[in-house]
Amino acid sequence: MQNYRLHHLDGRTIAIEVNALTHRTILRGVGNFEWTGDFGPALRVEISESDGAFEIILKASEWDGRIESGEPFDCDFSLRLDATYLCPS
Repeated sequence: MQNYRLHHLDGRTIAIEVNALTHRTILRGVGNFEWTGDFGPALRVEISESDGAFEIILKASEWDGRIESGEPFDCDFSLRLDATYLCPS
């Protein structure tokens, strides 16, 4: 299995599985890897849902999660996030 890093997700479709307590949500978006003033190198995943649009930002310096195939979600890649990765901006 290839060891993907966040910069490999630039311009690619991404499924993000969010697990919080007993609730599981799948979000789909497109990644944009860039230097951000506040976070340094980061992957911004732009999500458009029926309730509105938002983004999830993953700091490259702190990401230690697995990047997997997104095929089960009809995306290029998939990530899993749990409550330890989530914080409001």
